[in-house]
Amino acid sequence: MFNKKALSIKTKLVLLILFFLCVPLLTFGTLWYVKASESIEHNAIDYSEQLMGQINSQLDGYFSDLERITYPLLLHPQIQSFMKLGPEDQYERFLISKKISDELFPNITFGRPDIYGLSIVSKNGIATASYSATAAKASYEQYKDALLGDRNYRIVGIEYMDSIPVLTIARKFLDTVSYQSNGMLIVYARLNEIIKICEKIKLGESGFVWIMDADGRIVYHPQREKWGVPAQTPKLSEMLKASQRGYYVEKAQSDNRLIIYERSQMTGWTLVSEVSLKELNGKMIGLRNVTLWVGLLLVGLALMITGGFSFYLTRSLSHLQRLMRRAEEGDLSVKAPERRNDELGGLNRGFNRMVSQIGLLIEEVQTSHMKEREMEIRQRESALQVMQSQINPHFLYNTLEIINSYAIIEDVQPISRMATSLADIFRYSVGNPGQAVTLMDEIRYIRTYLEIQQERFNALQVEIRVEDELLSQIQAVRLMIQPIVENAFKHGYQAHKQKPSYIGISGKLQDGQYMLCIEDRGQGMDSKLMERYNEAFMMDDSRGLPQNGDVSGVFDTIGLWNVHQRIRISFGPSYGLYIVKSDVTGTLIEMRLKMINWREGEEDVQRINS
Repeated sequence: MFNKKALSIKTKLVLLILFFLCVPLLTFGTLWYVKASESIEHNAIDYSEQLMGQINSQLDGYFSDLERITYPLLLHPQIQSFMKLGPEDQYERFLISKKISDELFPNITFGRPDIYGLSIVSKNGIATASYSATAAKASYEQYKDALLGDRNYRIVGIEYMDSIPVLTIARKFLDTVSYQSNGMLIVYARLNEIIKICEKIKLGESGFVWIMDADGRIVYHPQREKWGVPAQTPKLSEMLKASQRGYYVEKAQSDNRLIIYERSQMTGWTLVSEVSLKELNGKMIGLRNVTLWVGLLLVGLALMITGGFSFYLTRSLSHLQRLMRRAEEGDLSVKAPERRNDELGGLNRGFNRMVSQIGLLIEEVQTSHMKEREMEIRQRESALQVMQSQINPHFLYNTLEIINSYAIIEDVQPISRMATSLADIFRYSVGNPGQAVTLMDEIRYIRTYLEIQQERFNALQVEIRVEDELLSQIQAVRLMIQPIVENAFKHGYQAHKQKPSYIGISGKLQDGQYMLCIEDRGQGMDSKLMERYNEAFMMDDSRGLPQNGDVSGVFDTIGLWNVHQRIRISFGPSYGLYIVKSDVTGTLIEMRLKMINWREGEEDVQRINS
C-alpha cells in the first residue's frame, strides 16, 4: 500500500512556486494593472470628451451661421416672385434670375470662400444658380425628399462638383400666404472650415478625429478617399441606438483602439475620436519596469529553490529514460522500480504496464497478420472456384449445342427443342445475380422451363395470361417464379402421387402494384398452416415457419422464404408473397411486384381492356 501521508512532488513544487513567486507577483501585478488602467482610461475619456464638446460647439456654430446668413433669402420679394413663375413666363424668369444672380447671391457669398455655390429651385421646376441651373434642377430632384414634414433646414451629405468635395445643405422656401413649401434653397459649402476645426485636435501620434453624418456616411476623415463613403461601424451604430455619447474599445490584431463618440442634436452628425491604447499605456512603462525587476527577483529566488529540488528528481527520470530507450530498441523485458510512493513511482508503474501492453499488442498483431494471410489464401481459393464455375457453363453450352446439332441432323425435333430450351435455362440461371431484370425476362424463362416439363408430362396444361405490353415495365428478381412452380410439382403433385395436370400464371395491375398469380391443382395445406405462412410473410419473420423436415409434403420453406426476402429487399416492405388459397383443390400464390412507372402501366391496362 502507498503512503497516503507523503506529499507528492507535484504538490511540493506547486506550494513552493505559489508561496515564493505566484502569490506576490499576481497580487502586485493585479493591483498595479487595475489602478493604472483605470486612471489612464478615465483621463483619456475625460480629455477626449472635452475636445468632442468643443468641436461639436464649433461645428454647430458654423452651421448656425450658414442658416442665419441665408435667412434673408427666404422672404425676399424677388425670390417670392421667382417661386410663382411658371414654365411659360420665360422673359420674367430671365429678368428675375439675373437680378438674383447679380444682386442677392453676391451678398451671401461675399467674403465667404467656404461657400462654393447657391441654387434656388421652385416646385414648378424653375431653377437659378450661381454656377449651373441644370445642375440645380438635378439637385432639387435628388434632395427634395430630404425636407419632408417639419424639417426646413438639413445637412444632406457630400457630393463632388468639378472633382471638388462639397457639403450639400438644403433649406425649404415657404409661401408667405399659404405657408406651404414652394421651393428649395441648396447651399454647396466647401469642407475648408470643417477641416480646419478637426485638424486643430491632436490625439497623440496616431489618434485622429472623423465625422459621420446622420445617414452613416463619412463627412470628414484624415484619409480623403473615405469621404462620402458609408462608415462600416456596426459596433458604433449599435452604441448610438442606446446613447448619444459614450465610448468603447475596438479590438484589432495589431492594436486595440479606444473609440469615443458624441452626436450633435443640431446637425445629427456623430463626432468620433480614435486613440491607440498602446499610446495610452505609455505612462505605465515606469511602473512596468519596477514590476519587471521585482518579478525577476522573485523568479530567481524560485529558480534557486526549484533547481535544488529538481536535481533530486533528475536521477530517477534519467534511469527511466534509459529504460524507455531500451524498450524502443525492442527489449520489452525491462522493468522500472516501483517502490516509490510519489508521482515518479506511479510513472514507473505506468511504464511497466505500458511495456506489458505493448508486448500483448505485438502478439495480437502477429496473430491478426497470420489470420489475414489465411483469409488471403481462402480468397484466392474462392476466386479459383469462381473461375471453375465460369468454365463449367461454357462446357455445358457447347455440349448442348452439339446435341442440338445431332438432333437437327437426325430430324428429332423434340430433342432439338429440349436441348435449346435447356441451354437457355442454363444461360439465364448463371447470369449476373446483381443485374436488373424485368417480368418479361422471367416470363420468357419460365415458358422455356414449362416447355421442358410438358415434354416430361404429356397431360400437363400450361396457361399464361399476362399483358405482354406491360411486362417490360414491371421490375422482377432473377429466378423468382421457378421455385414456386417447382413447389407445385414437388409438393402439390408428386408428394401426393398425382401427375401434374395444370400450372397457371396470370397478372393484373392493382393500386400501383402488379399482382402475379401462380396456381396449381394439386394437394395444398390446411388453413392453419397457410395462416402461419402468411403471418410470417407479413411480419417479415421466418421463426414461426416449419422447417423442411418438420412437415412432409407441404412446401419448401427455404425456397419460398428466399423468394419473399429477395423481393422485399429489392423493392420494399410492401412487396412479396401471399398465399391466397391452399386446399385439396389446389394452391394459389400471389406475388406483389413493383411497376417502373405504374401510372403509365395503368393507362396501358385501360387501353388493352378497352
